[in-house]
Amino acid sequence: MTPAPMKFCPRCGSDGYEYRDSKYWYCPSCFFTYFHNVAVSASVIVAVDGSVLMLCRAKDPQKGMLSLPGGFVDPDERAEDAAVRECREETGLAAAGLRFVGSWPNDYAYKDVCYKTCDLYFSATIGSGLADMVLDPREAASWRLVSAEELDTAPIAFESHRRAIRAFFETAHSALPTASSAGL
Repeated sequence: MTPAPMKFCPRCGSDGYEYRDSKYWYCPSCFFTYFHNVAVSASVIVAVDGSVLMLCRAKDPQKGMLSLPGGFVDPDERAEDAAVRECREETGLAAAGLRFVGSWPNDYAYKDVCYKTCDLYFSATIGSGLADMVLDPREAASWRLVSAEELDTAPIAFESHRRAIRAFFETAHSALPTASSAGL
């Protein structure tokens, strides 16, 4: 799938601009090459009483489905800073104590363009609790806690989110002491 339906070279205007190797656009007339690089997003996984905080998306793509607080990393911004910024913008909550969970590829379809993304996930704590949450209505219509048991059936917008939450739950579960490790 091409990232965008471009037919004409942006440099010389000739017809025949080609998308090659699922990586770049190339003009055989003037040799202009444009690499359509992967976009990076950063999201926060906040655990609350054994569940994960998710937002109901207020806009496309995937309006009405659940997503984690997060968004695209701005130019010259660290992924960790983007995750904290996006969480604050969308929920009003201050994410702290970030720990890297992992990264997963994703297809982000927006206005008939497919963006390939690398989605980075961090677990975090929120000092004030959910009582201080103030949702940005342009970003989130509501919020919901999703448990590990609901993960496979919850209406989650992006498969990369589901994979990250699964990895988070698996890591959190393996970190808990078992009866044998606790000497019981």
